[in-house]
Amino acid sequence: MKQDNPVALITGSARGIGREIALAFAREGFRLGLNFIQSDAKAAEVERQATQLGGQPLLLKADVGDSVQVQGMVKSLVKKWGRIDVLINNAGTTRDRTILKMSDGEWNDVLRTNLTGAFWCLRECAKQMVEQKDGAIINIASLVALRGSIGNANYAASKAGLLALTKSAAKEFGRFNVRVNAVLPGFHLTDMAREVWAKYEEKIRSEHVLERLTDIRELAQFIVFLARQKSVSGQVFNFESRVV
Repeated sequence: MKQDNPVALITGSARGIGREIALAFAREGFRLGLNFIQSDAKAAEVERQATQLGGQPLLLKADVGDSVQVQGMVKSLVKKWGRIDVLINNAGTTRDRTILKMSDGEWNDVLRTNLTGAFWCLRECAKQMVEQKDGAIINIASLVALRGSIGNANYAASKAGLLALTKSAAKEFGRFNVRVNAVLPGFHLTDMAREVWAKYEEKIRSEHVLERLTDIRELAQFIVFLARQKSVSGQVFNFESRVV
């Protein structure tokens, strides 16, 4: 990064993995765009903690599935600090159901947030990064993009699409020194995952060669490290101990 206090936009930063990523960037003194759509109180708490850790946070309430709101969010961030150095496409949702029972809405809701929303954010941030001739985009995908999954084909499909988007964007933006990578974060005990953990803890543990889950703070530290790498693009990193 060319500045002592670069700017990072983290979508879905009010809780779970997004929260940990935001705090990891705050520890490094980043100026932060903290995107959220619900949980105003949780977002305010992340803002407070990020400030205490040395970051400079700006709360940005926007629905990533709405291209107009994404345009406004990115415009606000650039107006505040003049640039965007890092985008973490983390916002996601689930609507679990087996395929034969899945409604149109359950399919569309997940694709709208997880894939289309990531595209809107990538497109708008890339405009600024191309102009800067520098930037890093990291898409938070999932191992189910490679393995598939029973009961959440919509989620698996959205994350598989995110991998294709990552590789395509890396090829398009490489000549502008904009790096695009994806991370498969593995299974973590976030709010979104606790119900699954309660039902399938033994099975999930048995699939990990270390017989334990990845530490979410280590994941966040890795993402900060990856954002700073100047020679890596178009790659997919499996950050866990399940073998593909």
